[in-house]
Amino acid sequence: MKKITLAVCTNREIKPKTLQSLLEMVSYSKEIDFDILVANRGYTIGENRNYCVVQAERNGSDYLFFVDDDMVFPDYTLESLLEHNVDVIGVNSYSRCLPPSSTVGLMDKKGKYMHPDKHTAWEMRIPTSLFEAYFVGAGVMLINMKVFNKIDKPYFTFTTDKNGMIVNGEDGYFCDQVKKAGMKVWCDPTIEIGHIGEYVYKKGTEDITNITKL
Repeated sequence: MKKITLAVCTNREIKPKTLQSLLEMVSYSKEIDFDILVANRGYTIGENRNYCVVQAERNGSDYLFFVDDDMVFPDYTLESLLEHNVDVIGVNSYSRCLPPSSTVGLMDKKGKYMHPDKHTAWEMRIPTSLFEAYFVGAGVMLINMKVFNKIDKPYFTFTTDKNGMIVNGEDGYFCDQVKKAGMKVWCDPTIEIGHIGEYVYKKGTEDITNITKL
């Protein structure tokens, strides 16, 4: 039986719909030994995630499963991610903005980042099956704990330019370290994920007239 730290990252209240998704997922995943952590330590989400890693190491988990406090997902999400048997895997979620913007970074055949401003909408289409990504957001992310033996601390942090403007978020930084260590970052785009804000932002909500305000 796999032991997994289910780490809910939060510096505020957990959304009721997120809690419902978590309860349904735990009930569905009967062959998993969960260590549930509601983590509110640290001033930034980067500190929060680093704290979660330490707790997962201390309790001897095989995997760390991040879920942010404003995500909605199907009950089979964790089981589906585990089936791929990879080191780092996330999902195709969307930022809380309109039109929705994917939190997945695509890469070309040479492994270079495909910037949305430099490619057509056709080129930036998210694949429909498991694919290797340049980065994935950590709002819903499964990590094999062995990964943390191969990368340096801090595992999650922000990078900035000389003016103090953020260049890379904490999850993008983590994905960079994973790739530099010779591992891959994967995305399962088949799982429908919702991101709760003023609306539930997800695939198919590009047209504001088709979504319901919370």
